[in-house]
Amino acid sequence: MLSLPLFHRIAGKRVVVIGAGDMADAKRRLIGRAGGICCGETEAHHADLGFVALDDARAAEIAARRLKAQGLLVNVADRPDLCDFTLPSVLDREPVQIAIGTSGASAGLAKHIRLRLETLLPQSLGQLAEALAAVRDQMRAHYPDGNQRRKALDAALSPNGFLDPMQEASAGRVEAWLGR
Repeated sequence: MLSLPLFHRIAGKRVVVIGAGDMADAKRRLIGRAGGICCGETEAHHADLGFVALDDARAAEIAARRLKAQGLLVNVADRPDLCDFTLPSVLDREPVQIAIGTSGASAGLAKHIRLRLETLLPQSLGQLAEALAAVRDQMRAHYPDGNQRRKALDAALSPNGFLDPMQEASAGRVEAWLGR
């Protein structure tokens, strides 16, 4: 494993973006969707992450070094050798997120894997996750033992189980499953 997959919460936090054009705009949109606040290099002292999206390789390297010198973790578009982290292609069924990464080897490959998975996974995955979160306390009361609770949930979520995540209707069955 070349990278440690993480989901980093950036809501309300400043994130530096250096660059213009499509690459930089894509980073800004992604940061905005995650609730982050895009800022320029002058605010780097308030940030933990930085994105560099410059076409000029030398300028990108210099910008990355400046941000790293200020303690930021940095991603440089199309330059995995300069990255502290890479961005996966994300299949989003909020709150379920599936990240497909190649450690910077090929963003295009990650994208096409995601596109195929999107056709296989039901839109209701997020609703199922939210329904399970809503009954977390009830699950603990119904199955007070952690191992028993995990086994019951594993059985319910298994293929053809009562809450099979691949079945669109499973999100609406959570309450009925607990009442069984």
